[in-house]
Amino acid sequence: MTEDKNLIGVAGQYYVAFRLAARGYAVGITPRGTTSVDLIVANPETGKSVTIQTKTGRKALYGSEAESWWKWPVSVSRRPQKAFLFTFVDLKGDSSQTPDVFIVPSDKVSPPLLQEYRVGSWFVIEREEDTQKYLDRWQFIDDALA
Repeated sequence: MTEDKNLIGVAGQYYVAFRLAARGYAVGITPRGTTSVDLIVANPETGKSVTIQTKTGRKALYGSEAESWWKWPVSVSRRPQKAFLFTFVDLKGDSSQTPDVFIVPSDKVSPPLLQEYRVGSWFVIEREEDTQKYLDRWQFIDDALA
């Protein structure tokens, strides 16, 4: 079966939407082609909402056991805002595996985590402290919606 990058992106969006709905939030998936916003998430109890841009990689972990890093291509077209977050999803190249999700406030998508290359910008997590800071940190969204 050939790889369809649009379906990979949609898989990440729906996975993040599923995780947020399971936390009790109302989640809307924006129409294809919407710039910078993939999900609109609201807390029915507080009325607060956030927007999320999701970046998904079929296999976003690179390197070896001794030295590894995650990376996703990214284009930052919005100014950072408290109510705007990124989710970076690694599908691990295997649909039987639970994806890794990095939740990152928009003001943190900047150097050194945002790296420029000839082919464009990439969000890169290569340090253990950054992995711990952002992997499965759903609390960032919970706090913004409280």
